Amino acid sequence: MLTATLGGLIKDYRLKKRLSQMEVSLRIGWKDTSRLSKIEQGRVGKPTRETIDKVIKALDLSEQEKGEFLFTGGYLPTDQEIKKVIEAVRDKIQNWPHPAVFIDFSWRCLLINQATVETFGFPRDFINQVPIVKPNLLEMVIAPKTFMPVDIFKGDDEKNLKPFPIAQTAQFKFEQTGRENDSWYKKLIGKLTKNPEFRKIWASVDQSIYHKKLLDYEYKEIKWPNNEKPEQKYHVFSSRLITDQRFQLTLYLPAK
Repeated sequence: MLTATLGGLIKDYRLKKRLSQMEVSLRIGWKDTSRLSKIEQGRVGKPTRETIDKVIKALDLSEQEKGEFLFTGGYLPTDQEIKKVIEAVRDKIQNWPHPAVFIDFSWRCLLINQATVETFGFPRDFINQVPIVKPNLLEMVIAPKTFMPVDIFKGDDEKNLKPFPIAQTAQFKFEQTGRENDSWYKKLIGKLTKNPEFRKIWASVDQSIYHKKLLDYEYKEIKWPNNEKPEQKYHVFSSRLITDQRFQLTLYLPAK
């Protein structure tokens, strides 16, 4: 079993490939072998993406191993990486007859389909704006009704539902445990807590409020104001990409 820290993961892969710290250091071009030792032991700050790319190359990792490596380290996908992965999943998302959402581990929304726009009542042009703006799903907690007019409830099943703002916030806190010091996290929460409504929700919601038995499944109900449209119920399934665990595809299936 691989350890859960970046330094531990580097060591695991190094030993798996039967490489010494000196061999890896020489491949990178480091004269000081203690530099790698300090990273493995977690005695230094988070290495830059440039440094990690050198380590990945020196360890000769496969695409799948690289994805796990970068996911464990909490390195956001670059625009180039996002573009490459989107090309691989675009048809699946666009041809899915129900809502489909593609995100990265930080909850940045990277791609949606037309069914998502129609189901949640988003503005018509939102589908084109998503790949450009990359809105974070946590921002939906305080989305104005002019943007997302529906009321959402989610949970393990129809008997255990929580209002969307509470469930979404609690789920974010749970999934992002350990990333609170990452720059993207601080920037996102810093921006959102300027909003009084979000600040109140963020302070009052604990991750223990929203319990899910399965990480990759939830049940969701969507209600339109004044019953403009029939209530919609969905089974929602999520799966991380095998080739790069930093990305996640979420597909909706109607609950009969």
